[in-house]
Amino acid sequence: MLTVQLMVDPLSPTPLYMQVADLLAARIESGELRAGKPIPSESQIRGEYGVARGTARAAVAELRNRGLVVTIHARGTFVVER
Repeated sequence: MLTVQLMVDPLSPTPLYMQVADLLAARIESGELRAGKPIPSESQIRGEYGVARGTARAAVAELRNRGLVVTIHARGTFVVER
């Protein structure tokens, strides 16, 4: 399994939340984050990528908008089946 671990670029014109969403999407596409399994929590995303809570939250929302994850109240956010 290929592990995708890149960092965000605060000097990039691309918003940080979009960079994080793209990095997480790449991990989903690579199979590192598998269907039916939870994605990292907002706290874990903050720690891994060095971003603020709101940025982590917006990145997860972007993944939901792309149809890559689903959030289940009181359970977490999970990669969807493709």
